[in-house]
Amino acid sequence: MTIKVRKVGNSVTLTIPKSFNVSPGAQFKAELQDDGSIVYRPEHRNPFEGNWFKEDLHQKDVMNEHEVLDSEWG
Repeated sequence: MTIKVRKVGNSVTLTIPKSFNVSPGAQFKAELQDDGSIVYRPEHRNPFEGNWFKEDLHQKDVMNEHEVLDSEWG
């Protein structure tokens, strides 16, 4: 697959094909290699940053979900 570099304002842009399924707003770190290739690596969320543990973490008591069975020792 060949992708053409386009000029947008004072920058140049490489488009990402839709088939790559990259979400809008996704962030990448770009590295220019010695051979001239460009490598994009997705940035991962720092698990120690922000209030995610207060908003995204939901705990529940699994002891309340057990099924009561008849005892075989009766």
